[in-house]
Amino acid sequence: MTKVVNKDISEQFYMDRDGNLVPIPVSNNALIEKMFAHLPTRMIMKFVSAPWYANLQRMAMNTFFTSFLVSGFVHKNGIKLSEYKKKKYTSFHDFFKRDIKPESRPFTVDDKALLSPCDCKASVYKIAEDASFKIKGVPYTAGEVLDDEELAKEFCGGYMYLLRLSLDDYHHYMYPVAGDKTADRKIDGKLYTVHPLIHQYCAVYRENARQFCTITTDRGDRVIVMQVGALGVGKVANDNEDAARVAQGEEQGHFEFGGSTILVLTSAGSYEPEESLRENTQLGYETIVKMGERIGGI
Repeated sequence: MTKVVNKDISEQFYMDRDGNLVPIPVSNNALIEKMFAHLPTRMIMKFVSAPWYANLQRMAMNTFFTSFLVSGFVHKNGIKLSEYKKKKYTSFHDFFKRDIKPESRPFTVDDKALLSPCDCKASVYKIAEDASFKIKGVPYTAGEVLDDEELAKEFCGGYMYLLRLSLDDYHHYMYPVAGDKTADRKIDGKLYTVHPLIHQYCAVYRENARQFCTITTDRGDRVIVMQVGALGVGKVANDNEDAARVAQGEEQGHFEFGGSTILVLTSAGSYEPEESLRENTQLGYETIVKMGERIGGI
């Protein structure tokens, strides 16, 4: 029997991998609603979503004085510092790009598995044969997201995994599969928030700045890994933007300050999503996932 869920409930809770509801901090939704509720505040959001503003914000967060913000942020967001390498942080930005202990995010190398590249709140969407899909009711095409209609054709009939990082998540990310990657491609754009409520106001995944590479596995499967810039994220810092051979679980890079999103597109007939992710998405819930966990497989 198909479960039925009240939309209001799905906007108040995440789902964990065991099927338990986890409350979303009320302040997250309330702040977004206030920012976009009126024309004047929407105009302010257009201003602060400009890349140059994000660069100024990052410079400010690099100052010593912002290190005093760390303890309050840790407490408010329930961050477990025991999972991270011990360090004295010189600024809030230094804290934000903190390194985790390897044992805190264990994973098993498996060439038949698609691993989550990051800590996130995950959803998954089928890409139709015409390359279209919908996120929270907003229509997209793979061509619009990739800014490349020819490349998009390779992913018709596959899946798009939307992996949204919130402020409390670890903001480093790894390669979800092994294979030969292309050089990174960059697409200029805005830096709107990627909170789910934003979909009522703009199509962020074709308007925001993005960067991606395509990985071809030894079986010939094609996987796109795309980093999406967002409010406060003025820089996607990838370790190697050139073409290279990459290993599953190898660190790819990190975001510099702010929530953001990674999109993973898979070619048809390759990685099928985990049933729990597919079902939770259909019910309207995002699923809490940690870096290295399996999100799909062959």
